[in-house]
Amino acid sequence: MSVSVPLCATEIDDLVNTSQSIRDTFAYGIKTIAGGESYAGQGYIAPAMAKDGHITTEQQNAYNAAVSAVMAATYTYNPGAEEYFQDQADQAMNTVSEMIDAYVEAAQTIIMVATVNEMAQDAQSAPDEREAMALQEFMGANDVTLQDEEIEAYNDALSNTEQAIQVAAAYMAVANDEGLIDQANTMAFDLRVTYEEAASVFFDLATEAVWVSFDGGESIQGLQLGNYFVTADDVLGRAETQDFWLESPEGGCWFAEDYQECLNNGS
Repeated sequence: MSVSVPLCATEIDDLVNTSQSIRDTFAYGIKTIAGGESYAGQGYIAPAMAKDGHITTEQQNAYNAAVSAVMAATYTYNPGAEEYFQDQADQAMNTVSEMIDAYVEAAQTIIMVATVNEMAQDAQSAPDEREAMALQEFMGANDVTLQDEEIEAYNDALSNTEQAIQVAAAYMAVANDEGLIDQANTMAFDLRVTYEEAASVFFDLATEAVWVSFDGGESIQGLQLGNYFVTADDVLGRAETQDFWLESPEGGCWFAEDYQECLNNGS
């Protein structure tokens, strides 16, 4: 569906003018009766005015022609799906950044576990117990045990970040897909609404679709995103080339003697 054809105002202008002409004449007729009736109750006789309140053939023909022109015209408008979903995608990516920050904060206790693990591996492979002594000293100087609330906070942060990423991906998929944008515009057009009137939008993982509700209560469902899903193996494979993984305690460089050099060398 094309949504970029501009409104042709000429026939609308003609309809406004011709219908207003009839309304003006109609108003004159109403006043003729209202005023004449009021004076009649007092015994005063109004002059012959009705003829000036008659609807003429010219008015009739002009109005009917304007009606026909409007009925024959094709009108459209841009519901604004492209701008809307791009804005939603941008906002969702900002939320992802916030969720990642929260995840990193919650992960500090798990990073401590990773540190203990590295030191324990060193002690395990050491020829004597000096590394074990260093590990013992480190654990004595730091809080390395895991509390229930710390595990809960980490798990929640991980799930919240995943959900935020999925939502952002869904909106980005719609924003970048001309076919889905056309579909979204068509749905809104059929409801005679614009996306400026959207009350809420959400991605539903169960139905693999984006839903939008509008101020009037109308809902759109049908922006199916099944073609945009990747597998867990895809995600894990892509992760190995991403800075968030490479710079993490599990990326291979965190515990290196020269962290930055390790990152620069890609190992």
